[in-house]
Amino acid sequence: MERRDYSFIADTDSLDALRRLRRGWAGWELAEGEFRVRLRDGGTVRAHVDRAEIEPGFEVSCLVADFLPDAGDLPQRDSFFTSHGNDVAVFRGVTWLEARPDLGPEHTIQFSGIPGLEIPEAAIAKCDFTDAIAITTDEAALVVRLALRPGWLEVVSEPEDVARFLELRGFTR
Repeated sequence: MERRDYSFIADTDSLDALRRLRRGWAGWELAEGEFRVRLRDGGTVRAHVDRAEIEPGFEVSCLVADFLPDAGDLPQRDSFFTSHGNDVAVFRGVTWLEARPDLGPEHTIQFSGIPGLEIPEAAIAKCDFTDAIAITTDEAALVVRLALRPGWLEVVSEPEDVARFLELRGFTR
């Protein structure tokens, strides 16, 4: 059986919103599983999770974003990202299904990993998806990624953890 390949990645509108994170930030928060950044020149970038059932039994989450021009209710929060010159990188993950007939006639198990991981021949479906962003400056970096809790994002800000994530993804700043 030939493997079915899919893609569930951030669309152009999401990428345009994420590009705005290059500008200076007036404040940011992680609340209710969403990452929100109020920009110094107005508006808010809201990163959140979109979920889709790609095919029966194959659900995939994707980090997406939108720009809210009139939103500005985030508290002021000074950070290394308040000045212009932030770099933003978007990362993809990969997830796949493997049939497990030993567990039942229609049973599958879903696995996930990072690009470059060899997908087993037993995979019956695969999907590339947007799973994280990194915002970096000369002084600091943070990663916003899909959390283990379905439908939520998490922020990684500890320098060692951010460095480990970026190294695993082959990103150099």
